[in-house]
Amino acid sequence: MLEAGDKIVADFLRFARELIGVRRQYPALRGEGCAIIHVHDDNRALAFQRWVEGQGRDVVVVCSLSENTFQNYAIGFPGLGRWREVFNSDVYDSWVNPIVAGNGGGGWMQTGPALHGLPASAVLTIPANGILVFARD
Repeated sequence: MLEAGDKIVADFLRFARELIGVRRQYPALRGEGCAIIHVHDDNRALAFQRWVEGQGRDVVVVCSLSENTFQNYAIGFPGLGRWREVFNSDVYDSWVNPIVAGNGGGGWMQTGPALHGLPASAVLTIPANGILVFARD
């Protein structure tokens, strides 16, 4: 039986292993291309795009350093179409977090109108102190 401290370590190791797996699966997270999409000092929110030149398969990373979960938060996206949430750090808060805040747990979402100088946007739920990664496969 795991002690409380052992469970915390196990949850952290799962988080680290799966985040490394996402980085390996999506070359854009290792590429040199990076552009800031959105910075909001008051909300303590940041979004950026990563890519590998000439390969496509861009990713969008959304981070929150706020104690608040944001609902219906519009972020610009670099392309129209369907994007999938491929990583959500909120899932790892007491694995598996029964009240996870996110965007469908890997389901597809459709982008909307242009925003932040990009041709598309998505309305997201951003978990408190969270990291989200979106990709087009």
